[in-house]
Amino acid sequence: MRIYPHRLALWAFAASASFGLEFGVMGNVSAGMGGAGVALKNSPFALYYNPALLSAENSVRFGYSLGLGVREKNLDKIANINLENFAASAEKFASLIGSAGGTGGVNTGAFESVLDSALDKTLGGGGAGQSLEQKLEAFQQQNPDPSQWGQLIQNIKQEANSSQALSQEQKELLDSLAGSVDFGNLQVDSNGNITNIDINFGGNLGLDQAIKDFANLKSALEENALNFTSQNGVALQFAPAFLRGTLGTFGVGLFSSFYGATSAKIDPNRTALIIASGKDYYKIDAKDGNFSYTQTTEDDYKQHSLEYALQQGNAHSVLTRGFWITEIPIGYAHTFYFSNVNWNLGVSARLMSASNTISNIALSTKTDFATEGKNFLAGKNFETKTAVAVDVGTMLEIDLPNFRYLTFGVVAKNINTPTFQYSTGEVAIKPQYRAGIAYNQSNFVFAFDVDLWKNEMLSDSFNRPFSQMIGGGVKFDIKAFDLRAGLMKDLRQDDGLIITGGVNILGFLDIAVQAGTELGEAQGYRFPRYLNVRVGGNISF
Repeated sequence: MRIYPHRLALWAFAASASFGLEFGVMGNVSAGMGGAGVALKNSPFALYYNPALLSAENSVRFGYSLGLGVREKNLDKIANINLENFAASAEKFASLIGSAGGTGGVNTGAFESVLDSALDKTLGGGGAGQSLEQKLEAFQQQNPDPSQWGQLIQNIKQEANSSQALSQEQKELLDSLAGSVDFGNLQVDSNGNITNIDINFGGNLGLDQAIKDFANLKSALEENALNFTSQNGVALQFAPAFLRGTLGTFGVGLFSSFYGATSAKIDPNRTALIIASGKDYYKIDAKDGNFSYTQTTEDDYKQHSLEYALQQGNAHSVLTRGFWITEIPIGYAHTFYFSNVNWNLGVSARLMSASNTISNIALSTKTDFATEGKNFLAGKNFETKTAVAVDVGTMLEIDLPNFRYLTFGVVAKNINTPTFQYSTGEVAIKPQYRAGIAYNQSNFVFAFDVDLWKNEMLSDSFNRPFSQMIGGGVKFDIKAFDLRAGLMKDLRQDDGLIITGGVNILGFLDIAVQAGTELGEAQGYRFPRYLNVRVGGNISF
């Protein structure tokens, strides 16, 4: 059997990692109201948002909810780059730039000759007998302002056009780039080799795009995620009035949630923009308005270059993970009555069965994502483990003349950090803390929630993405149906403002939608970076 050491290393790195989950969305009422549910009375999913809500009503309530969501972070940047042609594009770029400096390319001396002759003309013959380094220093001292570089630019174009050593493509490249070079920062060593050059964007669109592709790929590899979620559940809450202040109230449910995550796992030490040109190597630094390249070594290229790593396919990978949790939550809450406040305390335990699968795809210039995706969908064995999660919550109902409908809630979920040990790594669902406020009138409700701390998202990327939501909304109850609308924002992500809404007809049919205003783009298609659609309903008696 053939063993691939680089793949074993990637798997070992994945197996040492730990993961978490964000707070998520369950139930249609909260989904349509900006995700707010911690202080929301008459919620069919108190078991999910805050177990203290179980005793905040006087009824028996049944609810169901089915949902599908997608969230994307930076992977659209990778999708817009043709990885099959990545190496070819890099080599083409290297050869073109290499002909503008260095010592290894066939036409390197030709460009130096062009620059040398152009400086002679510009200096009026004053540089006769001097080295290229000396001529450049003289030019820089005499012409410190960019407005004084026009004559040198014209002379470079003329010399390049008349050169017999440059190809037509190289002549056109030099003609387009001459006006974009920062001659004030141009550096030449004592041997006449160009060691550093800064080039402003805008001189050559093809070259600009090549540099931006490199920079975008590096940025996307460092922090990225594509998450598919399907959170579904049914819940029964038994809270008749006579139990609130005596035995307490109860709830039981069944939650089934699937989390699919695709992310790029990288070696952060091998993402530098270093390219090869013959025997020479150049490190590229992209900035806001320009890019520069400096000479470096072959050793630096092999140890740190993103281009070389993608050619070898031994440093970066794409990990696709499927995580499926089935939960049976059992909750209890009790109301303590005071003169102007009702204090609700709740606790729930969730019996969890979690199945996990992971697929590793080496990221290289030869990666065929279509084939790899089909192989993953063809079937993966899930590994299943069990655990128990504990949630605690509290909710205050204010009973004052002017604040009779006001409630405050706080919940701590997964306080025991339920952990699943798999052969491919550890999945730890870490504690989540959220607070909320609500105004609960019979025909009008307002609610607002905030995550008190950031929550990890399911991702294997080097820089782990986090989520921290704030959001709120309103509900108008109009006899046979109700309408909901809200806004939410993830403070840790670039989803934009997330607009939410929902409608319920006769209780048992409910539709809710959440959509981010920030759009991603891949292969010409635009899409919201955050989208969640839910169908459900609830009845009470």
